[in-house]
Amino acid sequence: MPKAMLKINQLDAYYSGSRIISELNLTANKGAVTALIGRNGVGKSTTLKSVMGLVKTPRGKIFLDGLDIIKMSTYDRVKLGIGYVPQGRDIFPQMTVFENLTLPLVAQGRKRVAPEYIFDLFPILPQFAKRWGGDLSGGQQQQLAIARALVTEPKILILDEPTEGIQPSIIQDIGAAIRKINKEKGITVFFVEQYLDFVLEHSDALYIMEKGEILLKGNTKELEHSKIQKILS
Repeated sequence: MPKAMLKINQLDAYYSGSRIISELNLTANKGAVTALIGRNGVGKSTTLKSVMGLVKTPRGKIFLDGLDIIKMSTYDRVKLGIGYVPQGRDIFPQMTVFENLTLPLVAQGRKRVAPEYIFDLFPILPQFAKRWGGDLSGGQQQQLAIARALVTEPKILILDEPTEGIQPSIIQDIGAAIRKINKEKGITVFFVEQYLDFVLEHSDALYIMEKGEILLKGNTKELEHSKIQKILS
C-alpha cells in the first residue's frame, strides 16, 4: 500500500467565522501528484490554508509524513518540509528575484544558495536575478513563487491555482516542472486547480470538492471524465 505524505482526517475548518469544510478526509500519497478540483467557493483554498495553519481547524487531524501537525504553527509546518505557493503567488515585488529566492534560506539559517536544479526548471530566473519581482510578468512571478517554495527542498509542494492568470506557454512549462520535480526529485505534489485539462494531464490522483465535502475521488486515469465534468458544470 502507498504511504501517505499528507493525510487529512475528519477535518472541520472555519474562515471568518463560517464553517467552510466539514469532516474532510483526503490523502496525498508519497511520490504522487494529487489534485483537488471544484467550482469557485467550495473550500479548495481553505483546505490548503488548513494544512498550513492559516485558518481555524477546531476538529480533525492533519498528518505530515505520519506526524500530526494540527497544533503546530505555520512556521514549524514549513520547517518540517512543506513548500507552499498561495493563490496570487505572493512574491515580494520590491525585492529582486535573487532576494526572493534566498529569503526562505536565510529565514531557516541556511546558506544563500538555491539548489541548481531549480534554475534548470526555470531558466528565466538566473537571467532576471537582479530584476524586481514586481517587474516580472504573471507567468514569471508564478515560476519565481514555485522556485521560492522549492529552495528549502520540501517533502511536499502545495500549490493553489498554479495556472491562474498565466499565459498558455508558461502553463505548459509549469506542468512540465511539476512532473519533473515529482519524478526526478521524488517531491510529493498537492495542488488545487480549476483548469480541468491541466489536472487530467498532470495529476495521478484526483479529489472533487463541492460545498466543503468530497463528492468523487480516485485515480485520475480511471475516473470517468463525464462524471467529473457533470460535477463541475
